Amino acid sequence: MNRREFIKGGAVFSAAGALGSLKTEAAAERAPLKVCVFSDLHYTPGVYTNDTPEFLEKILARAESERCDMVIHLGDMVQNVSEKSVRELVERYNSFKIPTYHVIGNHEQDGTTHEETLQALGLKRGYYSMDCGGFRFVILDPNYFCNEPGKYIHHSKGNYFHRSIISTINWIPPEQLEWLRATLEGSPNPCVVLSHQSFERGPAGAMVRNAEAVRNLFNEMNAKTPGKVRLVANGHLHVDHLRILDNIAYWDVNSANMYYWGPRQNAYPREYLARHAGAPYTLGSCEDTLGWKEPLSAILTLYPNGRIKIEGSRSDWLFGITPKDAGFSEYDKSDRLISPVIKSADFTLNFA
Repeated sequence: MNRREFIKGGAVFSAAGALGSLKTEAAAERAPLKVCVFSDLHYTPGVYTNDTPEFLEKILARAESERCDMVIHLGDMVQNVSEKSVRELVERYNSFKIPTYHVIGNHEQDGTTHEETLQALGLKRGYYSMDCGGFRFVILDPNYFCNEPGKYIHHSKGNYFHRSIISTINWIPPEQLEWLRATLEGSPNPCVVLSHQSFERGPAGAMVRNAEAVRNLFNEMNAKTPGKVRLVANGHLHVDHLRILDNIAYWDVNSANMYYWGPRQNAYPREYLARHAGAPYTLGSCEDTLGWKEPLSAILTLYPNGRIKIEGSRSDWLFGITPKDAGFSEYDKSDRLISPVIKSADFTLNFA
């Protein structure tokens, strides 16, 4: 079932592999599933470094050349779908010849309401699931803030900007958590969980606030059915990282486009910065970032026996200007290297 039907070079890890209790004869013979994954394109003309559709076209061309079964972005693909050029980019993605899927990011609704954004993306709501190629993909939406106990408000038209207590953002509300439990329990297939924000780590404001409760649920599912939850992927942090935690792969997918620091830089040519001066509906501008020359994406191959293969990509810094050149740190707040790369990996989870 594709989305339209639903709603209308690097480190190598290995471990001893064994089939879990989800194994069937049909699964053992099933072909692996190939998925093109990217995140944080931040297509916002006149704001960030990539202000043409070219980056998306290159990502889609890779998906086609690699004969992927589906394409999915992990949020912040765009920031204001009320603009004509942005709507056209979303429509291009939605109508691509390979089935495409959306994860909603925190910036997806900076310039539009939640309802307007859902309509533009072709979604009924921000969280949903679909079964494809012997796997269940579970898409979550932590884009809620909670300033009063029990009151969860979804991001809409930048209403989460400048929250006085930043720890109040990024929640999975109780009803969505219950839906997640039922969706995982009811799946006859191994599950891949996708979200914009991380359940594994991150500074205040970047990590899902009730991430521990969600991880506990994943571990509970795997205790009952080994191999039920295999991969949890997110964007948002604009760095590349892979960690095996409790026999689940947690994968930070790097931005397709750039890294955001916050402090301003004037290392780029003055005329270039002048053309990317920012917009009233979003935080930041080109001066707060350093971009890549080419878009980053990954080809994720999922095998029935627990093998996970990631074929990453590598770029160079735009204008050759590195964080050191701009006076920025080369590491994020979790001491993870900031660079224009998604590393490759090939490993097999052990369900014995």
